[in-house]
Amino acid sequence: MVRNVVQVDPAKFPWLDLRRYTFSMAVEASGVVYISGQTAGEYNADAGRVVCKGGLVEQTRLIYEKLAVVLEAAGLGFQNVVKTVDYLDPVALPHYRQTAAVRREYLRGPVASTGVCVQRLLRRESLIEISAVAMTGDKRAVGSEGSDRSLTFAPAVESGDIVWLSGLVGHEDVDGQSHYPQDTRRQLELGYQTVNRVLEAAGARPSDVVASLEYVDPQAFLSYPDAEGVRGEFFGDMLPAATGVVVNRLLRPEGHVELEAVAVKGGERQQIVLPEWKAQGNAVPGTKKGRMLHISGQSAVDHATGESVGGYDVAAQAEQAYRNVSQVLAAAGYTLDDVVNTIEWVAPNGLMGYREVQEVRRKLFGQDFPSATGVMAHRFTRPETLFQVAAVAVV
Repeated sequence: MVRNVVQVDPAKFPWLDLRRYTFSMAVEASGVVYISGQTAGEYNADAGRVVCKGGLVEQTRLIYEKLAVVLEAAGLGFQNVVKTVDYLDPVALPHYRQTAAVRREYLRGPVASTGVCVQRLLRRESLIEISAVAMTGDKRAVGSEGSDRSLTFAPAVESGDIVWLSGLVGHEDVDGQSHYPQDTRRQLELGYQTVNRVLEAAGARPSDVVASLEYVDPQAFLSYPDAEGVRGEFFGDMLPAATGVVVNRLLRPEGHVELEAVAVKGGERQQIVLPEWKAQGNAVPGTKKGRMLHISGQSAVDHATGESVGGYDVAAQAEQAYRNVSQVLAAAGYTLDDVVNTIEWVAPNGLMGYREVQEVRRKLFGQDFPSATGVMAHRFTRPETLFQVAAVAVV
């Protein structure tokens, strides 16, 4: 099989020595470019290490300077960006609105976006990390009629056959005001109703969704397992790949769960199932439609037995999680060579050993690294879980 993936690493990247890392700055495949999560980190010769300086706005501006360099190396610009995700350190939340001016300065045209408070970023001085997706070709805003014009993002952006949805929190109109019910199941129902309206505006259906991501607020941790059935009710037999992660908090204090999704219009839909795996609830191991193959979040679970493996060794857990990813890819007829992006979530008590995961990535990917983002989750459903990864292949 011909390798479809092209690594995009700028010839000049003055902030970091890219040879030290186990990810590519960006990866392009079939007109889709995934850009690794960027912080304001830059190597300081006097300190002998990478440091992050300045306040939130200053760090955000430096990140967009980095993104400009990566986009240029891919032969693209900010007019090609279709999706961004802002991972925010909780201490920076009071100043987050100030970063809107930086977004307006750099971004061109409509962009789907999600902002979420993680437990903390991996670089201690970092206040924000931003990942992005860009596409060749035109793009248009979806579902923006009646949206708040002060916002710097659209409910969704469509480019080619792919629809990228922003993070959405379910709410209802009560006496002309947005009301967020404090019942997790009801809020999820309303959230998926909003997802459906955005999909309809794009000429898409729930069956076109290839991946959903649910960010869970800690206040909903206990009620979330009982509410997960909403996803199954919404998608029916057309379940997508799915990832759920508990974060430090949502930007909207009344929010219990924030939904994010990717849909592909047209093309044949293929649900990747492994008969030897035990049932995974309201998700399938992977979903392929068109050129997109999304894999549900994988942790250190041996799905043949349902048991956790790796003990409290985060590298051992990562190896099992990536073994699961590889099995899903193989069932679809692909390999890790086709992966363009990974999002790694690490538990607070796994952070000390997280550097060792680099060796796992070297062993698995060789030098053909995908783009990547790594951030800290608040916790996982299983208390022994230290690591979870979601992966995307473009085929």
